[in-house]
Amino acid sequence: MPEEAPGPGRTGRAADEAAAREADHAARLLGYLRDLARARRRPSRDLADHDQVHWLAELPGDVYVEADAGPGEVLFSVPVIPLTPPVVLDEFDGWLALRNWYRVLRDLSGEEVVLATGLLSWRPAVHDHLLNTPVRIVLDERTERIDVVLAGHTTLRDRELLSGHPGFRPAGWVSDAVQAGQGFGLNASAGDVLRKWCQVALTGPADYREDWTPDTDAVSPVPRIRLAPALVVRPPGREAVADHHARLLSLLPRGVPQGLARLVAPSRKPQVMHVPERAAETVPDLLAELLGRGHRVLVATSGPAASAALRAALPRGLAALTATDPATASRTVEAIRAQGASPDLDALAEREETAARRVADLTERLRTGDPEEPPPGHREADPELSWMPVRPDLPPGPPISRSEAAELVVLLAEETAERKARTAQRDVDPGALPSAAYVRTLIEAEQAAAERAERSKTDLSQRLRDSDRTLLARLDGDASVVGAALRDLGLDGHPGGWNPADLAVRAFGDALADRRPLIWARVSEMTSRAQWAEGALSELGGHRIELPADADLRALAASAQELRTHLAGGGALKRGPLRSAAQRQAEPLLTTVTVDGAAPATPELLDLVHTDLIIRITCRELQYVWEAAGISFPADLPPGERVSRFVRAHGRLARIRDAMPAVESTRRLLDRSGLGMPLVHPIQWHDYAAALHNALESLGVSRASADLDALRDSIGRPGADDPPELRAALSAIDARDAAAYGRALGALAEARHERSRQIRGTDLLARVRAVHPDLANLMIATDGDEVWHTRTRHWDDAWTWARRHAT
Repeated sequence: MPEEAPGPGRTGRAADEAAAREADHAARLLGYLRDLARARRRPSRDLADHDQVHWLAELPGDVYVEADAGPGEVLFSVPVIPLTPPVVLDEFDGWLALRNWYRVLRDLSGEEVVLATGLLSWRPAVHDHLLNTPVRIVLDERTERIDVVLAGHTTLRDRELLSGHPGFRPAGWVSDAVQAGQGFGLNASAGDVLRKWCQVALTGPADYREDWTPDTDAVSPVPRIRLAPALVVRPPGREAVADHHARLLSLLPRGVPQGLARLVAPSRKPQVMHVPERAAETVPDLLAELLGRGHRVLVATSGPAASAALRAALPRGLAALTATDPATASRTVEAIRAQGASPDLDALAEREETAARRVADLTERLRTGDPEEPPPGHREADPELSWMPVRPDLPPGPPISRSEAAELVVLLAEETAERKARTAQRDVDPGALPSAAYVRTLIEAEQAAAERAERSKTDLSQRLRDSDRTLLARLDGDASVVGAALRDLGLDGHPGGWNPADLAVRAFGDALADRRPLIWARVSEMTSRAQWAEGALSELGGHRIELPADADLRALAASAQELRTHLAGGGALKRGPLRSAAQRQAEPLLTTVTVDGAAPATPELLDLVHTDLIIRITCRELQYVWEAAGISFPADLPPGERVSRFVRAHGRLARIRDAMPAVESTRRLLDRSGLGMPLVHPIQWHDYAAALHNALESLGVSRASADLDALRDSIGRPGADDPPELRAALSAIDARDAAAYGRALGALAEARHERSRQIRGTDLLARVRAVHPDLANLMIATDGDEVWHTRTRHWDDAWTWARRHAT
């Protein structure tokens, strides 16, 4: 269709007005389609709305997760698990977990699955993930291994989850960073993106931790974000459709696309045709005419059956260019590619000139009355065609096309003994094998674990390494409890660098040595008093209560309580001899104590004074018990500051006391296993923890080696019909040579290409031999001859020449 431009019947102003109308119509249409798609999608702000959620924190320890995996790479794999449970009872739980995950991943292979990270818990509004990365579940049909492959770009869902929330402000630059590739999968940048989002997108404070364990609390007034990765099956939505229409809307200022302009402009030629009533041949004939004119046509039918029927009604040549589903499209593309290179225009022009001369010659003979053609036996041989062996009963057309003949010539010329042997080898797809990057990661993980274990190896770690794995697992659980407590208290690292004045250091040292247990128990019992004082401070409500410097706190508290009871019971303050006993006893209180500058003469003010006095008495008692433990606090600070310090101190002490049962459990396990070692000093505990970590590192080496062995077993043992490149890949895994494995994969891909070319050549030659054995023998005997490149240009004409001369 020619482009419209101002002409005799259309001025430039009219063209501008028409373009403006088209742009307006296009904007309204796309806006309506965008809003319709958004209205149909199902917004989800709670994990309970999703079909399935599988937490990666629940993966068995035998499954290695590649946190640095990029687009198209494997996040983790689960090999096929035997149906028979292990004989060793300790391995049963791991076997059962692997079986469960294998079944789960197999069921997810056809679902729309994403890797979700950044679990936001801000109930009751939101309990869902902020970052989504599409994944593809791939099942290897040969080894039955299941791979979880990262298959798309990461998206930030904060606007979807928190739109309209008063504590949320959109952070555009964080979203831009995610679109640029930050926060992908489980890369380290995911944590950075989530931390920055907490700082920028939330108006209040947020609690962020890189924990894989999900947050299960029911109510959280403060937003909590955990990394908490999970495989999530999303409910069906129309986000992609809405985003596509929004993208088209943003491009309209650059001009309305021609296809859309023809759709929305009444004056243009319609591009959508509806055929309501038709004969059986109407649509096939219409479609054949449009395709014959070079148009690309999309046909909307009532279903797959109607599409298949329409395709079957088309002429054979046109039907081969159409597709009704993805599978048909793939076969159509392969068939078109198999036809070889584009036609030789020079050869076609030469054939056209020859045909024109032939027509002119026949026309002249008819005009002069000469015979139409000389007898076939008297015809001179054409050197461009006579190379074709003459054989009777040849079919009208050659068994392969000219392009296929040119392809066969090349395949025969390049054929070698090694390539001929490829057809006897099994077809091995290198894409079904573990990637070179994944194997390199496993090898480097094994080497790094071995280096770490060897670097920090000690006699104690060797003794632990030789012990039972179950014992090491229990010791590691206890050590993790103590280590977490020390890290929370800022006491990680060697004890030689700790501050000896820190109350937590003293408490931990005394607890290990069992020094002054009664005193520390008394300090711990006072925790509830410190917490009460903290709560009582809030009841004072910021009132200023002033006491004399030498006040008897307990006497003042008792008089305040009695006077308050007297007034609450209907009594009143009086003067002279009419004063009550409670008033006379509280006279020092009324004359020396003030609340906001006034005497406490009402029950409410007396309540405030009594609470303040009890807080001060509590602080004095706390001071006594802490000094008995060797810890001193300033006594000249305001009550609020003193209470805050005591609460923090009791919190640190509680963290130490919570960890001590794990220390006692460790001692019992070591004594029971004959590995008794003294743990009465922080330095001894540190040495033990380092030795245990080294022993566990050695298990990490074994686990990494087991991962590589399982990966090798998933490939399988090489058979007699396997290509040598597969054996090279397996040998590279055994030798822990990542570079050699990468080269083996490349060679395996080349071997597969050679095999396909050899099969292709054999198939073409067999088609020729079935119809014309002499031609097949000629092509084999003279393969590599340059003359074949010229002969294949006249392939069809030579076949016609040989068929005509055989009569």
